[in-house]
Amino acid sequence: MHDTAPKPPQAVMLQMLMGMWHAQIISAIAQLGVADAIAGGTASLDELARHCKANPDALHRLLRAGATLDIVAVTSPKQFRLTPLGETLRSNVAGSIRDFVIAETAPGHWLPWGRLAEAVRRGGSMAAETLGIDPWTYYARNQEEGLFFARGMSNLSAMVSQDVARVYAPRQDARRIVDVGGSEGVLLRGLLERAPNARGVLFDRQDVVAHVQPSDRVEIVPGDFFAGVPTGGDLYLLKSILHDWPDDKCEEILKNCARAAGDGARLLVVEMLLPDEGPSPVTFMDMNMLVMLGGRERTAGQYSELLRRCGWQAEDVIPTGGMFSVIEAVKIS
Repeated sequence: MHDTAPKPPQAVMLQMLMGMWHAQIISAIAQLGVADAIAGGTASLDELARHCKANPDALHRLLRAGATLDIVAVTSPKQFRLTPLGETLRSNVAGSIRDFVIAETAPGHWLPWGRLAEAVRRGGSMAAETLGIDPWTYYARNQEEGLFFARGMSNLSAMVSQDVARVYAPRQDARRIVDVGGSEGVLLRGLLERAPNARGVLFDRQDVVAHVQPSDRVEIVPGDFFAGVPTGGDLYLLKSILHDWPDDKCEEILKNCARAAGDGARLLVVEMLLPDEGPSPVTFMDMNMLVMLGGRERTAGQYSELLRRCGWQAEDVIPTGGMFSVIEAVKIS
């Protein structure tokens, strides 16, 4: 008979605290390439140690912890296979979040998060003080970590783009779609599949788009959205951009989009939305924005008011079925 008695609060708190250990265990498995080495079958400890260039005893200990987290399963002594959770740590496969896991547990994120209490005391980001430079400059200078971050954003965009494309199709008169701060352009390409007569512009910092290949339908334009954005768009996209910034910086971005847009142009804001009140997992991302960038998550009402101040009228809020929602706005004449 199973014990259904509730755990003591201290045990629950300790289990929650171990979440930071869990994150680094998962990250180590991702960084070592364990999932790629096992993919599609089983692998012995010795095979994995050779593939991962790891100490066999230490790797065995890591995999035992990974089995406890259901990342791998033990099929026989020192023989392992991937679980569905472990499959998400493979490289270059649909549904992978390997790069995002590595980016979120690397120094650029991990070190500032260690100063969350200070961020709350001060009411602002600790990233620049901790890293010595702002996060965007940090990623530009630490290119390997910056690439993991860009690809991690693409990991999320791949999931979000499917959700967005399922609930939203660009209007037939949208011939030029501009993805502002679009990283590798995953969302843009997803929407272009639903708009066969449109062409896209992928706009982001030079260090982000330098490795992205253009295509017949996607033009790559490097730049800074605080200085201006490509003109003449019928539809502008802002996915996971506004939550990075406080209101005054968001207003700069939104006003630049409005100045660049033609009459009747539309804007899609794709963000997680806080409920007006009550608990929500979006509150965790809100903490990430506080400690990393000084940004914040917002309610639908707060986004609508922010848009209105910058020349846009919010017309619809469309849930995607996932954690993100789509706010569709039209340029105010």
